[in-house]
Amino acid sequence: MGTQSTRPRRPDLAKASQPRATKPPLASPRDEEILCAALEILTEKGFHGATMLDIASRARASKATLYARFASKEVLFEALMAWETRQGTEVLDAIAANATLDAVTALEYFATELLALMLQPKKLALFRIAAAEGQRLSAVGRAYSAHTRDHGLKRAREIVARLLREGAIEIDNGAEFGHSFIGLLQGELYTRALLGTIPPPSRGEIEHHARQAVARLIRAYAPPAGPRSTASRAR
Repeated sequence: MGTQSTRPRRPDLAKASQPRATKPPLASPRDEEILCAALEILTEKGFHGATMLDIASRARASKATLYARFASKEVLFEALMAWETRQGTEVLDAIAANATLDAVTALEYFATELLALMLQPKKLALFRIAAAEGQRLSAVGRAYSAHTRDHGLKRAREIVARLLREGAIEIDNGAEFGHSFIGLLQGELYTRALLGTIPPPSRGEIEHHARQAVARLIRAYAPPAGPRSTASRAR
């Protein structure tokens, strides 16, 4: 008679209950209205084509009101970047902290939610603007990185530590593993969405792509056959 694995079956991603992203509230509802208008105008006209008057008109505010809250277009854009990119980070936090999931499942959930966030039309629009302005306005690039890449990597490291403890992977360079993760996760799907050559992917397509990326990542960094080296560490 054959034996059966005692390892618990991982739950289906599509059926798993995960927290959904909510946009962090601002101290002033008027600031929120202005930032929403700013995103619309910047997306339509680009950073250089947009003017503070355009944004004030879309927000139905006077220029005096706009400048009283945001001293310049650069300051306004940085505030918009920080506000929009914080959306969804609590979802990633919750997955990383969920001790009921095995590490591979946690990484699948994490990858799915991270990719879903990156593929949101507003997030893609912000990335395009940040990429175009990053060299001239370094603060814009730093703000985008701090609220997206840096936060995501911090939480991902927690899951990587669990993968190592559970023996799912063996690595000697944590940064290399992180680059591999992001590269596999984004792939052609993100590039084509960023370029606007495909319609927004469905939730099912995002989940499938993320699970495939994680499967390839785990295979690439799986421990070799035989006793696992105790010297492997995530640097």
